[in-house]
Amino acid sequence: MTLKFIGNLHTWRLRVLAAVIGMLFLLATPASLLCAPSFPQASNTLLSQAAEMEKAKDHAGAERLYRQVLLTSPDDPEVLKALGVVCQEEGKYEESIKVFQQILKRAPLYPGVNSLLGVSYYNLNQYDRTIEADHTELRGNPRDMLARYYLALALTAKDRLFEALQQLESLAADDPKNLAVQYQLVVDYKAAMQKAGQRLATMGPDSEFTHAMKAEALADDNRLDDAILEFKEVLRKNSDFPGIHFAMGEVYWRKKDNQNALEQLKLALQEDPYQPVAHYYLADLLVDQQKFQDAIAHLKMTVAVYPHLARARYLLGKSYAGAGESQAALHEFDEALKLDPDYKEVHFQLYQLYARLGDKEKSQEHLRISERLTREGQDRDNARLQESLGKQRDSADKP
Repeated sequence: MTLKFIGNLHTWRLRVLAAVIGMLFLLATPASLLCAPSFPQASNTLLSQAAEMEKAKDHAGAERLYRQVLLTSPDDPEVLKALGVVCQEEGKYEESIKVFQQILKRAPLYPGVNSLLGVSYYNLNQYDRTIEADHTELRGNPRDMLARYYLALALTAKDRLFEALQQLESLAADDPKNLAVQYQLVVDYKAAMQKAGQRLATMGPDSEFTHAMKAEALADDNRLDDAILEFKEVLRKNSDFPGIHFAMGEVYWRKKDNQNALEQLKLALQEDPYQPVAHYYLADLLVDQQKFQDAIAHLKMTVAVYPHLARARYLLGKSYAGAGESQAALHEFDEALKLDPDYKEVHFQLYQLYARLGDKEKSQEHLRISERLTREGQDRDNARLQESLGKQRDSADKP
């Protein structure tokens, strides 16, 4: 598995080690290691060449040069560490383990080495040893990113998903833009959900909880009619099942079955009067029916919890405008545009509202923006259509 997931974590591998060999170690490092001599100029040159070869992905060449340097300084930990990483890049994981262990015999907590050892064990499917090596690294360096990541992977492989997710969530908090960590979180949460679902289905194959789980899965797959059938089975088994009316109301709302959606969402709000998303769905339906005053009350509940939901701001502005409260409408439309300056429907509403208020200049300004956004949307749609037709023609031309 590649080691590139942590951005510049491994830039030390590509640095020229020519200036001084033998860095300062942890205070616990044996004193004999602090006396490592500087390299002669010839070795510095070899190290520079090895680093360049690594950049060019000539790992075999880099390995040869690192081994040549080690002929004069066989115990230098940084050159050994670089050699171990090159061996990993070549897939020589067992060889890399021997190299890393050579360092650890003299300095059991040498920075970064147990972490790299864990990578080698992981790629050999030796997950218990990976966990042990990474725990050792983290005793000396609790924030080591590589050790935490591979510890999470090894825990996942051992089906210890809760512990793996704890590690990954901690990593994500420290490095929120790390895509590899975010991806692994998705994988592990999905695995945890499947594992919990299997347990639930085994414990109660015909229980209301299992039917509710199936309904949620069907809804996620956009099989809305099948989801409704499962939710109805939940209701038949337990009419007081928590959240059932909101779940059904949401599916009916997605189906655009407005009558059933209204009925279920009203029941959901009887069960939980402060459910903000139920208020949002219900308000959306009421706006379609032009029941603006009723919609306003529901949207206020939604915006209080989700002030950055642009469409809720838009619907609230539209409701205020429909109820004749122009200034309140302007405020909500302004808030919606702060969240999304290219919200086409908001610009169109402002065009109409400013026209009613007699401000022709602002009305025309928002009309021009709305028309421009409409054209841009049509251009994108046409481009996608032409791309799709082109792919179909190319496919048809192939023998």
